[in-house]
Amino acid sequence: MFQRFPFVRFTFFFALGIVSRHYLGEVVLVPELLLFAVILGYLLLLFKNSLEYQRVLAILSFVLLFSLGAYRLDFYLVDDEGDFESTKAYKAQLISEPEEKKNSARAVLEVYELLNDSGWVKSESRVNGYFSKEEGVALSYGDLLLIDGTPNETTPPANPGEFDYRNYLAYQNIHFQQFVGDDFDVIGHAEPNWFVARAIKIREVCVAQLSQYIENPKSRAVVLALVLGVKDELDNELIQSFSATGAMHVLAVSGLHVGIIFGIIFWVLKAVGLHKRKYRWWMAAISILVLWTYALLTGLSPSVLRAVTMFSFVALGRALFRKGNIYNTLSLSALALLLYNPYLIMSVGFQLSFLAVFGIVYLHPKVYGLWQVDNCFLDKVWTITCVSIAAQLATGPLSMLYFHQFPTYFLVSNLFIIPAAFAILIGGLILLALSFAPAIAALFGIVLGGLVSLVNWLVSQVSGFPNSTIDGVYFSILDTWLVYAVLGGTILFLVTKKGAYLKLGLSCALAFGISQIAHFSSYSDSLELSVLNASNHSVIDLRTGFKGRVFANDEFLNDPESQQFSLSGKRLMSGVKQQITEDELAVPHTKLPFGELIVLDGKSILWLNSPLGDFDFDRIEVDFLIISNNAIKSLKQLEAFILADQIILDKSNSFYTQRSLLEEAKENRVDIHQVSANGYFSSLWRK
Repeated sequence: MFQRFPFVRFTFFFALGIVSRHYLGEVVLVPELLLFAVILGYLLLLFKNSLEYQRVLAILSFVLLFSLGAYRLDFYLVDDEGDFESTKAYKAQLISEPEEKKNSARAVLEVYELLNDSGWVKSESRVNGYFSKEEGVALSYGDLLLIDGTPNETTPPANPGEFDYRNYLAYQNIHFQQFVGDDFDVIGHAEPNWFVARAIKIREVCVAQLSQYIENPKSRAVVLALVLGVKDELDNELIQSFSATGAMHVLAVSGLHVGIIFGIIFWVLKAVGLHKRKYRWWMAAISILVLWTYALLTGLSPSVLRAVTMFSFVALGRALFRKGNIYNTLSLSALALLLYNPYLIMSVGFQLSFLAVFGIVYLHPKVYGLWQVDNCFLDKVWTITCVSIAAQLATGPLSMLYFHQFPTYFLVSNLFIIPAAFAILIGGLILLALSFAPAIAALFGIVLGGLVSLVNWLVSQVSGFPNSTIDGVYFSILDTWLVYAVLGGTILFLVTKKGAYLKLGLSCALAFGISQIAHFSSYSDSLELSVLNASNHSVIDLRTGFKGRVFANDEFLNDPESQQFSLSGKRLMSGVKQQITEDELAVPHTKLPFGELIVLDGKSILWLNSPLGDFDFDRIEVDFLIISNNAIKSLKQLEAFILADQIILDKSNSFYTQRSLLEEAKENRVDIHQVSANGYFSSLWRK
């Protein structure tokens, strides 16, 4: 079956080697002498060119490609122990553009010198640096900085189900982080990569031009995101609307956008006669030149580089082979990208991009062939519908693994969002080309801005439909593979009519159901008290079965981003609604002058979140005492009034309060769970 797709096999085994090295470690590395023997044996048998050795050659090629993938990742990994323990200051270079955050600016730093007790010493480490917002956004790619302080190792997720930011940074060979604030000086400038620096400058000019002629903030935000990949101006309302309608992919410059440009190039070159076989290399050269020019306009962002590399291989494949196989071409482009950066295999964008393209290439013709449409307009509608179905089938399970939602009206939104993306992308590029004529550009900007406003309104309307998204979808990695097996078995059965594929699909559907039941059954009859490890916040999450209730400080209750980061993943895993505004659990609680007394299934919880003061009240005995907001300065304040089986000190308390209380607890042999040191607190019991 796979004889016609050699590069599909090559890429699969190479990628398998990368993934195995990542999860299993050095144990998968074949000894170098044995690997050399495998290569030698493979070459000897290959030159014999005998069918007798085909099976042996296949096994040796598998071992060879698997090992090459494992060794490529091994060479890529940096043994970054970063001797920062005695560091007083260090010199580093910005190797990324500053990324504006809500309250800060983030940039990746390449450390080249450390100041310790011995003086300045050479170093090679990467640090994820956070700067004060005002100072950070003023920095530039290539700036040399002198930074006070010591970076810390990146930390694992603080709460169950939380995004693993440590792993995300590790895939970029970053193992340290520091909140730099204003404790730095710019001591010079040296561009790490001249080509990247020019691309960033070009993008800055393009951003200024588009911003000048599109006045509406929301329209400008969408144009900048769709044309140049700049998302800084997108607000939460826009992001939620596009996400709910399954249209978020148009705001991330990637395969769709590069594919549109590639299609236009092909159409133009065909119109002037350059599509003929004798001009195939001219066509490939012009296509690749235009694609990489567009990549420059976007600042050579990683997602665009992936897409441009993919379509560059498609252009080369058309020039080299009259009847080139698109699966081989796509696989070869993936192999080239993984050779450059093996950790791209862990990138969500990489996975979704290639799955979407493979899905469209394989499934679109089959879905399109189910209905023959004579009307030209209806045929275009049907074509877009088939593309949407193919892409959603290919990427849906993976999207639900990562984003935990499914847009129910994706067919409706894609009917207008895909043509609109085409028009806005081309319109944005035309507006850039017209910038030399301000009067014409201003008029064109009004038209383009109006079009985008209409699209934003349509997206908003669709997102407001009842049940526009299925939220709270929990898939494990195993569940995702099982769903893909169900889809694959079903599709192959419909195509080949072989019952074995149907049996595979049904078996995996049964296994998926068992997996989901096994996961959620452990939560259905349990109760839980949790105190979250949320920076500077006091967050108590109560759960009975699949119902939840949150008690938290006002800042957390009014901060959707903090809720999404710290709480959403935990609730997702346990089957509780993620939005705290939809909490269904009724919990008896009494407000007190110094906090709240909460009762969950007979367990009493005292949340001490205000100064205890000199109140006159009877002694309270509770199962759990949660101390927040520096409510007490000494444990002696509790002796006469409060007796608790378990004391929890959350992260809303200051460092000095926590240190003082812990020292006192140690002297008096009182057990305290300190969330900032001991991590997330959980007490679980059965009904």
